[in-house]
Amino acid sequence: MEENSIRFEDIPNAITGVLKKLSSLEDKIDGIYELVQSEKEETWFTVAELCAYLPTHPVEHTIYCWTSNREIPFHKRGKRIMFLKSEIDEWLQGTKGKSKNEIQREAEEYVLSTQRKNRRLI
Repeated sequence: MEENSIRFEDIPNAITGVLKKLSSLEDKIDGIYELVQSEKEETWFTVAELCAYLPTHPVEHTIYCWTSNREIPFHKRGKRIMFLKSEIDEWLQGTKGKSKNEIQREAEEYVLSTQRKNRRLI
């Protein structure tokens, strides 16, 4: 007989095992579903909430300066300035400091490009 064959007497135990595994899978699927649903709900911040959320905890005046200079993503609803958490997270990831090598490479590229432009003018 095959290795996976079940005797008639073992069917109730086999079904119990299958039901336990099925229940475990249902629990995992429910957990994933709840996680996906919570990620779909967008979180909005006020200026005060954003100050508390940002790692540097800037004062509100700094946030207002960033919005007036358009340095940070924001939405204006009437007179209220609101911030979308997902956009703030992207902004935080995009504002990482450059390494010394990156700055050096950019400086060299800039010097080379200006030298080429100056040669064309002569």
